[in-house]
Amino acid sequence: MYSQMGRGQHPAALDARLQLSGVGVQYRLLTEHSRTLRGRVLAAASFRAHAPAEFWALRNINLAVEKGQVVGIVGPNGSGKSTMMRVISRIIVPTEGQVRTLGRVTPVLDLASTLNAEYSGRENAYVFGALHGVSRKQVTDWLPRIIEFTDLGPFFDVPMKAYSSGMVARLAFALATQLEPDILLLDEVLAVGDEQFQKKSYFRIRKLIDKGNIVLIVSHNIDLLEQICNRMVLLFGGEIVADGAPSRIVAEYRKKIS
Repeated sequence: MYSQMGRGQHPAALDARLQLSGVGVQYRLLTEHSRTLRGRVLAAASFRAHAPAEFWALRNINLAVEKGQVVGIVGPNGSGKSTMMRVISRIIVPTEGQVRTLGRVTPVLDLASTLNAEYSGRENAYVFGALHGVSRKQVTDWLPRIIEFTDLGPFFDVPMKAYSSGMVARLAFALATQLEPDILLLDEVLAVGDEQFQKKSYFRIRKLIDKGNIVLIVSHNIDLLEQICNRMVLLFGGEIVADGAPSRIVAEYRKKIS
């Protein structure tokens, strides 16, 4: 299902550092549901007697991403965008196909689960570093840059449960990009930030690109994606229906949802 490419290895696509080959994610759903406790008990007891319906959240996903690419993933709700990001980050194991990566993959997907609301920004920074194999000393060296980027001021030492969604986004993004991952996954993170945060994020993403890193972004902010991405992918019904230049994909997307 998964493989980590060595530095001397590359998949079929030239210089690709991320490749999904024939990836599919299937869920099995009971065709009958009951709102009553008795009905649910009976349904559970006779589970094998009911043929579960098959639902493919993703199907036939083939995608190769080369270094230096910023790929925007777009599509209507339920098209499989977040599922694909979770497959790449290994949160979800695909039912079929293979995912191959080269280097460190850092996801910033569900902000609520990325950080601990009971901890301060400083405490979250140290925990985040420990989880990613970064020494406490190195995190300490990072802190001035993280505090400057997040612009949290005194809130950096306040429990995160007091933060707004924008403050959480700034902290999560700052920590993830401080790692300088080879592959950075962002799911609706930029959407909750203000204009200043989006500008700062854009320049930090540009630095990653200049170093040859890969960034995948899921967002409903199509105009923002068109500005910062050099490639976009359109998902529809769990399948890739278009892949190419942002201007063309945006036009395809708007045509499909109109």
